[in-house]
Amino acid sequence: MNKTTLIAAAALSLTLLAGCNVRTPLDYETGVYIAPETLQQLKSSGATQDEVVKQVGHPNSKSELSGKEVWKYDYSLITAIPGAYNKNESTVFEWSKAGKLLDAYKTNGGAGANGNPLLKAAGN
Repeated sequence: MNKTTLIAAAALSLTLLAGCNVRTPLDYETGVYIAPETLQQLKSSGATQDEVVKQVGHPNSKSELSGKEVWKYDYSLITAIPGAYNKNESTVFEWSKAGKLLDAYKTNGGAGANGNPLLKAAGN
């Protein structure tokens, strides 16, 4: 196999891997990932705060907004494969004062003003 063919095969392999959800040990991941199926199950069952904590852990932020308690779980994934899809999302749970689940949804970002957790970790 000549050098050009080998380079072309490697480039094609990386391109194909970038289209898949292949994880590598070099990927950078931070936060709590909540799968859409898990979010929908918690939402449709009217989960309690204790059930959410038991299933996905404690949120990385809690706040109060317009009389609601808001829990936010941030998640970022930066892949090592060039061209692969990176994720930067937050999963939000809104609770009434009585602790009843009002809404649960995903938003874009939340890992910092620039959206890059590596820059945030470096203090930028």
